[in-house]
Amino acid sequence: MGPYRAGAAFLAHLARGGAPRAVWTALPGLAPRPGADAALPLAHWAAAVAEAVAVVAALGRGALVVVPDARDVDQVCAALEAAGLPAWDPARGGRVVRLTADEGPAVRYRAFLAARQGLGPVVVGTRAAAFAPVTDLGLVVCWNDGEATLAEPRAPYPHAREVLALRSEQEGTAYLLGGHGRTVAAHALVTRGWAHDLAAPRDGVRARAPRVRALTSVELAAEGPGAAARIPTAAWRAARAALEHGPVLVQVPRAGYLPVVACARCRTPARCTACHGPLSLPGPGAAPQCTWCGALAGGWSCPECHWTGLRSVRVGSQRTAEELGRAFTGVPVRVSGASAPGGVLASVGHEPALVVATPGAEPVADGGYTAALLLDAAVSTAHVGLDVAQDALARWLAAAALVRPATAGGQVLLVGDAAPAPTNALVRWDPAGLADRELDERAELALPPAARVAAVTGDRTAVAAVLDRVGLAGPDTVLGPVEVAPARPDEGTDLAGGAARPVRAVVRVPYRDGRTLARQLAGSLAVRSARREPGSVRVQLDPKEIL
Repeated sequence: MGPYRAGAAFLAHLARGGAPRAVWTALPGLAPRPGADAALPLAHWAAAVAEAVAVVAALGRGALVVVPDARDVDQVCAALEAAGLPAWDPARGGRVVRLTADEGPAVRYRAFLAARQGLGPVVVGTRAAAFAPVTDLGLVVCWNDGEATLAEPRAPYPHAREVLALRSEQEGTAYLLGGHGRTVAAHALVTRGWAHDLAAPRDGVRARAPRVRALTSVELAAEGPGAAARIPTAAWRAARAALEHGPVLVQVPRAGYLPVVACARCRTPARCTACHGPLSLPGPGAAPQCTWCGALAGGWSCPECHWTGLRSVRVGSQRTAEELGRAFTGVPVRVSGASAPGGVLASVGHEPALVVATPGAEPVADGGYTAALLLDAAVSTAHVGLDVAQDALARWLAAAALVRPATAGGQVLLVGDAAPAPTNALVRWDPAGLADRELDERAELALPPAARVAAVTGDRTAVAAVLDRVGLAGPDTVLGPVEVAPARPDEGTDLAGGAARPVRAVVRVPYRDGRTLARQLAGSLAVRSARREPGSVRVQLDPKEIL
């Protein structure tokens, strides 16, 4: 925590047994390797988390670290091992308990009992670990709270960030919420004074960050015909030069081969004749296949012009790796992703190679990447949603943080005409500035987290009955109801077989009335359950998307 403003004060407060709360913007780069024989390069953020946990563990208190996936758990556990906190084992003991769903029920339950009995004072895990019983809890840490895996998709939809914040208040523990980017919800904690801002000064960021260039159509206007290519000439030159010094990372927003295809003549999107889902090409020479129901469409023809040819609309990671392999002969090409043949790679060596990865699956390179190409930037910001800009910036920053600093020749190229706000924030390496701007806009529009919002979705009569019993749900606070797409294929029909699409109503109240709204909704649902009212209703507070 030394490079950060107030970082030393945060650790000093922890060492005195205090309970400071901070929202932390992590610096890019790698930490020194814990040993000459270390197999996993350590990211800087994992080493900083281990530093804070070690301070709390030295006092004999417990710590809880929640991260998005098992790869991040490996990173934190390796950093804790380097800090003198070995992993807990039933035979040898230890200090760090690992809680992930991948461990299996027996191993997971054994780890749960170890945490409950205080055998391992430090718990590191994924989303469900936010509820882990830790003896004498002194610090809770949440890393990269913008990841969807930290939000429970089942009712009551708890988010690890919120669960840990509640535990921090109720148990009097320190709270550390970190990431390379910054979510609007995290920035709201700072603006309300609930947490302090923990960030490095600008000169420290410039010393650690790579050089970032946005290769937009305006930037590439002088490149000639090569500027219109998916990978423009400037990106090819940068990748070829960087490969002379080490590996190059290529981030692709979509997995697969050709995940979206269209008619080659009239450009009409190709749809499945059975369920009307989008068609994709799973591999070279493969028949088109529906991404919804999995049906093959070998005899597909365009319903508009009856043409049988297909063209790509979106290119996936596997097709990108194939194209790069042809262009850079003799250079190894490795693919990292959940659907890749080798799965998600944890790390790669320092030898020259092209590493194609989907967001969240970027392996750590020994010594850092010499360059990173962030392809199809426009795709990341093309859809509609409240968190589109912050999510796109977080994905880009996570990849750029693995690149060597500019002083060592590291560079990041953002390829495509993405939205200006996240593009400028990436070039300046200023996630807090983007979050502050987004929060101001949401305050003007009364959108979360500046306001409290409840989405009530279900049958029209059931939604109306639930809202009628909510005192805060008046004409000035309720938007809708409006029809929404059914969540399941079997939804959208009533008992008589007629059309009955579900509807959604949105209740917006000032932030100070959020607890009252939650209580009134809970009471209305309790009455609905006691009366056994027909229909289905789903209530979600502060949903991620309400547009």
